[in-house]
Amino acid sequence: MRIGIHTGAATMDGADFRGREVHLAARVGSAAGPDEVLVTAATLDTAGPLRYPVDDGRAAALKGISEPVKLHGVDWR
Repeated sequence: MRIGIHTGAATMDGADFRGREVHLAARVGSAAGPDEVLVTAATLDTAGPLRYPVDDGRAAALKGISEPVKLHGVDWR
């Protein structure tokens, strides 16, 4: 299991979602390791305090994204 969560506005195109935020969410999921849940700072800002502990985060270079993105690991166990 690998989970990446990002929050942002997406564009509907028929039955599909498109746009930078959807692309970023897919890249966050790809950055997650086995049994890892990663969330972006945007998700933490929107969600507020989570039920599970969250680490301090790390900057990650994601394919197709020009600036590093801060990703936080969630200790879901």
